Formats: sequence, C-alpha cells, structure tokens
Amino acid sequence: MNEGKLLLSLGILTLLTIGLWCATVVYVHAGVPATYTNDNYWSSEHDAPAEFVGTGQGSYYGYTKTGKYFEQTLLTNSYDVRLFRFSIDEAFFYVSDRGVIKANSDVAALSIYLSRVG
Repeated sequence: MNEGKLLLSLGILTLLTIGLWCATVVYVHAGVPATYTNDNYWSSEHDAPAEFVGTGQGSYYGYTKTGKYFEQTLLTNSYDVRLFRFSIDEAFFYVSDRGVIKANSDVAALSIYLSRVG
C-alpha cells in the first residue's frame, strides 16, 4: 500500500474512532462513571466530547461535556507503524489500521500490532 493510501486509511480510521466514541447512543446499566478505567470503559456509557483539537501531527486532545480530558497520541516507533494511544481518565487503548488493541503498555500494543496479519 503506498503512503498516500495508508495516510488516507489511517485518517478515515481516526475519524471513525472519534465518530464511534461520539456516538453516545449506548444502552448500558450504568451512566458515565466518575472515572473511566480499563475495567469499566468498554461497559460504560461514553461521555460525548464537547470540543477537540488536532495537533497537525496526527494527535488529538479535548474535553468531554462533563469536563473529562482525553487524548489520542501518535506513538513513535522504529517500525514506522502508525499506532495511536487513546486515553481518558485512567482508561487507555490503542487504535491502528489493524483495529483496536487492548494492551497494558505501548510495547505490548506494538507487539500485538506486529503479530496481526495485515
């Protein structure tokens, strides 16, 4: 895949991730938790973003309607892999062109990414 198509794919993936995260029509038993953690993030209602800003380098940051700070950061690595770390409160996960990755560290996420067949 050439670089232009890869960047377009990652741009679309980023927008889809933000769009899915913004879609707050999630029916769960609990509302927005006081603090998101890796244990409750996927089963909790997601707070809608009030505003977010792109850094121009692929990363984003902003605040939700209840004032929670969130960010999506492009991770630098020697494999030239575009891997993003999304975090809000204590919760975090990784977003790539090979899907969402749940991992305990950046190194583990990169390892999982490299083990997936593209």
